[in-house]
Amino acid sequence: MAVAAEKGYTLSRKGEALVFSTGRFSAERESVLHKGIYNKDFASALSSLSIAGLVYVALALNYRKTILFHIVFAAIFIGGYPLFRTFAFKDRLLEALFDRTRGLAEISVTGLLGRHAESLPLSAVKNVLIEKRKVGVENPDAVEFVEKISAQHGQTIPGFGEEKTYYMLKLILADGSGRLIYSDTEMQDVIDAHEEIKEFLKI
Repeated sequence: MAVAAEKGYTLSRKGEALVFSTGRFSAERESVLHKGIYNKDFASALSSLSIAGLVYVALALNYRKTILFHIVFAAIFIGGYPLFRTFAFKDRLLEALFDRTRGLAEISVTGLLGRHAESLPLSAVKNVLIEKRKVGVENPDAVEFVEKISAQHGQTIPGFGEEKTYYMLKLILADGSGRLIYSDTEMQDVIDAHEEIKEFLKI
């Protein structure tokens, strides 16, 4: 029995308000090395290991080496990983609120540096459109380098180094500008979000 893939967004109704949230709201070309090697989990583990190593060296230089050093190292490394992943390398989240009661639309992005929000009249949202964008690889040599490293470790990165097609969901405002609120390689998910938001806004 096939398991349905999880959507890249959530939509919820709260009275006369619709809340759309997603972690996928960028269709920019990503760094090959970052995408292939330095993901957030790896960066969190590396940061935690670095701090644990520095503490270990500091203890070793100032005190007689005991098994306590190893215990401190393990505690910092194991305890540091979730802290770095939660606070330093946390996922960015976009939330779009459409409130008919207050006649307000608010788009906010929460990330490492806090929360940035933009509020505008709901009447300023004139349309909801889907655009398509193809993103290729700028540096094939870097792709080859990462693939070699992955092969040496017996790992593969599905879809790595391939051209990607993004389907972008945009709010079109009265002044002609647009706000990208969702971007995904799965066209159907973007279509579903588009239909639900457009139906709610009645545009």
